[in-house]
Amino acid sequence: MKNDLSCFSQDSFDVVQWTNDYFKSNGNADNKEAMVSSLVSRLQLYVEQMNYSLEKSSQQLIVTMPHVIKDVKMIQTEVATLTDKMRQLQSDISHVNRDTGVYMHQLERLEGVYQKISIAKHGMKESDGWGKLTAELDDLLERNDIFGSKNKFIDLKKSISAQEGLPGQTERTQQFEYFTNRMEALASPSVIQYIQQGDVTQCLKYVEIFRIIDRLPQLKQCYRTVHKNALVEKWSKIAEAEDSYDMNSVLSEFNNVILEFLQNQQKWCKQVFQSHLEPLETVVDSLTNLQSLKQAFVMNHLKKSVGKFEYLALIAASDCQFTNALEKILIELPADKAEDLSAALFSYFDVFVEQYPSLERSFSNKMLEEMKMNAASVVENVSTLDACNAKVSKWFTDATNRCINITQNKSLPQLVKVFRSFVALYVEKYSTVQKQLMLNQNDEINWSLMQLNLNLLQHLGDFMQIIEQCEKKIFVSLEPREVDSGNSTICNQRIIRHNTKARDLLAPSVDAGNSVFSKELQTLQKVAIEIHDCVLKHIFVYIEAQFKQMEFTIKQHSENYDLPDYSYAPQEYVTQIGQYLLTLPQHLEPLLLSPSPALKFIMEFCEDKYKGEKACADVLLFLIVEETTAMYQEKIDEILSLSASSAKQLATDIEYFGNVLEEMSLTLSTNLQQIIVLLRAPLDQYNAVSAGYNPRVVTSIRQKRNILSC
Repeated sequence: MKNDLSCFSQDSFDVVQWTNDYFKSNGNADNKEAMVSSLVSRLQLYVEQMNYSLEKSSQQLIVTMPHVIKDVKMIQTEVATLTDKMRQLQSDISHVNRDTGVYMHQLERLEGVYQKISIAKHGMKESDGWGKLTAELDDLLERNDIFGSKNKFIDLKKSISAQEGLPGQTERTQQFEYFTNRMEALASPSVIQYIQQGDVTQCLKYVEIFRIIDRLPQLKQCYRTVHKNALVEKWSKIAEAEDSYDMNSVLSEFNNVILEFLQNQQKWCKQVFQSHLEPLETVVDSLTNLQSLKQAFVMNHLKKSVGKFEYLALIAASDCQFTNALEKILIELPADKAEDLSAALFSYFDVFVEQYPSLERSFSNKMLEEMKMNAASVVENVSTLDACNAKVSKWFTDATNRCINITQNKSLPQLVKVFRSFVALYVEKYSTVQKQLMLNQNDEINWSLMQLNLNLLQHLGDFMQIIEQCEKKIFVSLEPREVDSGNSTICNQRIIRHNTKARDLLAPSVDAGNSVFSKELQTLQKVAIEIHDCVLKHIFVYIEAQFKQMEFTIKQHSENYDLPDYSYAPQEYVTQIGQYLLTLPQHLEPLLLSPSPALKFIMEFCEDKYKGEKACADVLLFLIVEETTAMYQEKIDEILSLSASSAKQLATDIEYFGNVLEEMSLTLSTNLQQIIVLLRAPLDQYNAVSAGYNPRVVTSIRQKRNILSC
């Protein structure tokens, strides 16, 4: 029961549950009243015991409380006393810290003084031994004992460092520099010999000496000078023995020497200098030093060479191959060295890159000189231009390829100028032949001569297409594309740089929608139009001759009597013109039924009407009719006066001309249709009939018919 009392203090205590549990665990159901009575008695007893314990504890607490209060007050007093002592202690510590800082500063100052005194003492000691050291080092150097001098120099180096700031420092520095120079001078001949021999073991000993005397950069410079002189001498021997090689093999042989040198020396320098850049720097120095000699060599052979372009292309290709091979065997190519190496490899060739456009200009001038247009037969001159087109096309293609191969497009803007100059002069050849054709033209119809005009126009169209193809090739060669994996980084960067510069120079005109040959194409178009006009004039010469008869015919009809319309027949001039126009298709179709692309192209360039699906012969016939109509209109305008009979005759002639045009599937112009009506209109109805017609035509016919305006 005592143990069960703990459940009364639980938050979840349930009286009913506890009572039921108690009855289940204690006895029979028949004794429930006795059990309840016993349980109540026991609980009352426990309550009394609990009350007694509480009263007793309260009495003890009341008795002890004064002592507790007294103890608390004593503790408070002691805490206050301890606080005062801690404040005093903190004050004492502050004083100690302040005093200690002063003492520490004094100690530090005394330590500095001590150090200076020690250094000065050591310096004085070293100063006393300086003379002895210099004498001993001088003696060793006099005996050429470079390795014995090494340790003494180390001691001398330590000694001068120890005496820094003492009197006589300038003199000691000068002496130290003097011995350093003597050490370098004594070691240099031997180290040069071992560098030439490639003796790693001995060179390592001298590298240590040069490191001790702080002259390792001078040793590396010595290494570069020795091998640079050797490479320059090797070039001289190869160039002097050029009879044993062909022109390009001299350069190839020397390039092989450079490659072999790099392969061997990179490993050697890694062992000796712990660096592999010295051979690369040596190659750059050597190639830079040889620029003028290589340039003179190539120039000399270029003058002797028959195929100058082929020789230059061979040299350019050889340089690129050499650069590719060089970059492959390099252990490392620092970014700051790449530009120097590129300049060393290619700078000598720049003068030939600059001369290249002049060579192309000379070649083009020679071609122009060979194009003689003074043959006795104009047929030969036209045929010559056809043959020349093939040569020009080949030259454009070859020159563009040569510019890529020789200059990597660096000279492309200059080459374009050469092209433009050539195009201008070449078009003049066409103009010359066109004038010759004009001189051969007379009032007689010569279809062979017209065929020559068309042939000349076709050849000019062929040339114009050649120009377009050339321009496309130029810009295709400049298009940005992926770098060639077969080329070295240096070659690719050089090509990209040249292409970018050329594109910047040529692109503005193209970006503006123009061709790089815009000015020359304008001249070409002018000549093409002249040739086309020559074709039209040749066809029109017969028509023009017939129109000259018109004035005479009109003057024949000046009588005043009026005849019926059926009494009039077309006059001879218009019937001849009509018959001629009707026979033109059979002459033109064989010439223009299936024109070549070049002829179609140039005819479209001359006249927009040729563009589209319509046959060229039909367009040309339309142009002839258009010109005939215009001349007919002019001839009518020249008539000053018409009688009634003349008016009907003229109307009949125009109607016949209109019928001819209908046969050709063409229509009479509106003005001529109105003229027919106005010529036939009765005098009293003229104003009513002319309503809505062209005022100029109405006025002109009124004046010719002498009709008074109302």
